[in-house]
Amino acid sequence: MKKGMSILMGAAALLAAGVLSAQEVKTFNKAADWNKSPAITDGEDCLKVSKNVMLVSPRFKIDPDKTYTIKLSVRAENIQGKDFSWCLAGFAVFDKKGVAISCDNVNVVNGTLTTVAADAAKGTSVLTVKDASKVKSAPYYTIVAGAKEDLSDLPNRKVLARGIQKVEKKGDVWEITVRGKLSADAKAGDAVRVHSMGGYLYTAGSRNVFGKWTVMQGKIKGSSKSGWAGNKWPVGAEYAQFVILANWGAKKLETQFKDVSLTIE
Repeated sequence: MKKGMSILMGAAALLAAGVLSAQEVKTFNKAADWNKSPAITDGEDCLKVSKNVMLVSPRFKIDPDKTYTIKLSVRAENIQGKDFSWCLAGFAVFDKKGVAISCDNVNVVNGTLTTVAADAAKGTSVLTVKDASKVKSAPYYTIVAGAKEDLSDLPNRKVLARGIQKVEKKGDVWEITVRGKLSADAKAGDAVRVHSMGGYLYTAGSRNVFGKWTVMQGKIKGSSKSGWAGNKWPVGAEYAQFVILANWGAKKLETQFKDVSLTIE
């Protein structure tokens, strides 16, 4: 019996050791762990940020099959009245060549794939397409060229225009008036699609932080075929950086961080 118990305990210990060895914990509690900035300094027991600033970690390779957990505690000093420090935490992502992938490279607006109905020259503001029935006017929409129905063009950086001012049906075609100018020529028959802009992958979300310590945390695992969400890596992502946007409302506050970690398992 004793021998059997010893074998079981030994197996349990080996299993625990395997679990522990498979888990990697990175900490980011010193100014040296982030991008160099005079606004990021070491406090006695916390990391201090003296103004609105973006904290950026060194770049690392990602494995979509693993779970990446961000966790941090944050608070604001010099709080007066209804003041707060707006903080966001997550990841910036990059493709295999180290080129950044942004929200509008992958965040497809469903039902907007169409073809150009008439040539449009670079520098003009109107794009005529065969169907824009699912397209809305919005400053955060972009139009990309080289779109494919199977989404194999993603991440797509061929941005023709940023911001849609007006959408009108004109007979059998539709006219999309963009907020700026077309960045390249669009030829009749070219496939285009609308994407939506956004920020970073805010895996740990965003918080209005006051004087008490507040915990922010979140997890990300797996890859998406399209779209932009904090719980899955976007298509094409192979590298990432841990980012924190501190006091992003640019108030005259000191924001403090402690117990900042990235767990990979």
